[in-house]
Amino acid sequence: MKNIQHQHIESDQYIQTLIDNFPFMVWLKDENSRILVANTAYANMVGVASSADLIGKTDFDFFPPELAQEYVDGDQWAMRSTAPSAVTVPIKNSEGEYYWIESYKSAVVVDGKVVGSLGYARDVTENIQKEHEYKSIVENSSNCIAKYNSDCQRIFLNNANSAFYEVDCASLIGKTPSQYPGGDFATAFEQSIREVFQSGEDQHVAFRLITSNGKHKIMDTVLTPEFNANQEVKAVIAIGQDMTQSYENLDRIHHLAYFDSITKLPNRIALLEVLNQCLNQSPPEASFAFLMLDLDGFKAVNDLLGHAEGDLLLYEMARRIERAVRPTDTVARLGGDEFAILLSQVKDPKNAGMVAKKILESIKQPILIRGTELFISASIGIVVCPEHSNVVSDIVKFSDIAMYKAKKHGRNNYQFYSSDLSQTTIERIDIERSLRTALQNDEFLLHYQPQVNLETNKIVGVEALLRWHRNHSEMIPPNRFIGIAEDSGFIIEIGEWIMQTAFKDAVRWNTGREEPITVAINLSSRQFIHNNLLNSIKHLLKKTHCNPAWITLEITESLLLNDSAYIRKTLKILDSMGFRISLDDFGTGYSALSYLSKFPVSEIKIDQSFVQGIADNNDHRLIVQAIISMAKSLGKELVAEGVETAEQAQYLQDCDCKVVQGFYFSKPKPFDEIDM
Repeated sequence: MKNIQHQHIESDQYIQTLIDNFPFMVWLKDENSRILVANTAYANMVGVASSADLIGKTDFDFFPPELAQEYVDGDQWAMRSTAPSAVTVPIKNSEGEYYWIESYKSAVVVDGKVVGSLGYARDVTENIQKEHEYKSIVENSSNCIAKYNSDCQRIFLNNANSAFYEVDCASLIGKTPSQYPGGDFATAFEQSIREVFQSGEDQHVAFRLITSNGKHKIMDTVLTPEFNANQEVKAVIAIGQDMTQSYENLDRIHHLAYFDSITKLPNRIALLEVLNQCLNQSPPEASFAFLMLDLDGFKAVNDLLGHAEGDLLLYEMARRIERAVRPTDTVARLGGDEFAILLSQVKDPKNAGMVAKKILESIKQPILIRGTELFISASIGIVVCPEHSNVVSDIVKFSDIAMYKAKKHGRNNYQFYSSDLSQTTIERIDIERSLRTALQNDEFLLHYQPQVNLETNKIVGVEALLRWHRNHSEMIPPNRFIGIAEDSGFIIEIGEWIMQTAFKDAVRWNTGREEPITVAINLSSRQFIHNNLLNSIKHLLKKTHCNPAWITLEITESLLLNDSAYIRKTLKILDSMGFRISLDDFGTGYSALSYLSKFPVSEIKIDQSFVQGIADNNDHRLIVQAIISMAKSLGKELVAEGVETAEQAQYLQDCDCKVVQGFYFSKPKPFDEIDM
């Protein structure tokens, strides 16, 4: 008997030792939830010395009443149930800290009667925290996250996803994409989900949505399968990014790149793409026409009324041109006051002429811009393709040439390109066309020719000379473009650029220099007559911080022939500001001593044609002597240009002309190559 009792005691000890070594809590309770057996993990959790201290106690002895009641209710549920019950509940330990346990309970049945409950529990706090963190990350992610079951129903979606649809989560849970939002894109998206269930492979899908208020949205989505233990797809997770703003930005960038902001027409880039497509996709026998249109006198209107009104005028002209052509034709603004029209499927060149005439008639109708009635005309050049060319650059060039031909014919007309135009005319038109964009393409540069004092052999000044690097590939001599720039009026803008650049360089040369270097700048008659020269110069002085004493302004005798009170007044103001006024090419025009007394001229330049004849032409020597003598008697300074030999330099020095310039001393050079 004692042996049996000893065996029972040993057995109980073995069982206690066994359950004490479990890393989780284990207990056995009677039907009144009193503890019959529990392990050390349980004792540690409630803060008693050993598991023996637990015997006969209930949860009310260790836990807050509300938690204890919850645990006891769980015991009762387990004893009534035929299957084990599992719950995850919070628990409070002996130190007053709350954490989470995963508890499993089942009924204890002896001889068919429920006599208590058995349970174990493990600490799942870390798992719960990770789950909450993960859920928080998912819920608050900026990505749109959703989970779909095998019926393609949403079983989860985060806040970003519901925000994308602009409805609450409850409205979407349990619904398929075809049920909400519905439509072709949603049906295709749902089909992609089904394909992921079938293939078990990711899919990348762009999902488009039109919201209830008509807003278009785009979501880039990756569909990823979620597998169960048998490697079967149990769900599909969709992770998407709202790309609406990005696509809108791309649309804006595309619009800025391909459309003109003022007229809303396609720009040069877009037009050239369409032109390329026409050439590449049309059958060889297909014919189309390319029209280049320039508004006559637009610059004058722009200067008179201002750029805002000029923009309104351009917008209205664009609409008139569009109304004059077919929907299948392309109208573009190339820049400034230039437009281009591509007429598709032109069976007869005469039809292009008829369209051009219709456009001209529309444009010349009066237009009211902010209370001012304006009358505008246009000049149009027409190229028929592929008859005249099937090369894009030639088509644009030829249409430009034809357009300038229209301008030469009195404007407000159209002209077809003709290959029999003289080479001189073509070259002149080509130069004028290229000049229109030379400034904005930064094709101009200044070279400087030193002016040397023969007594000291030191550089005392330089003359700024314009150079044109057309398309940054070809140097155009001044004699080929200066006259054209004068005739076309481009010289006004070019002249302003020359002054700004020369003023800046004068500042670079003279800052910190005791003996200043003067920079001579040639002024065009057009700058006096057609431009507010004084305001322009004052603005540039302020902008560059240039001292007027460092600048010589060179004018020609032809300017003085007008004997204009305005020109006389302008020159006097420039003189009073500190500029030196120099009369260039003296002796080659209609010189009269009265000019030198009426106008504030402080320097005379002896023309190179006289200087270069000094060696072998006695008349030239006498003229040079006379000019020097006259200048001395009137108190004018002298500069002789075109000095190419030592003999010429010596003769001028003997005649008391101290300052000279010419190839004998230096050819014109860029700023950085002038050795002061």
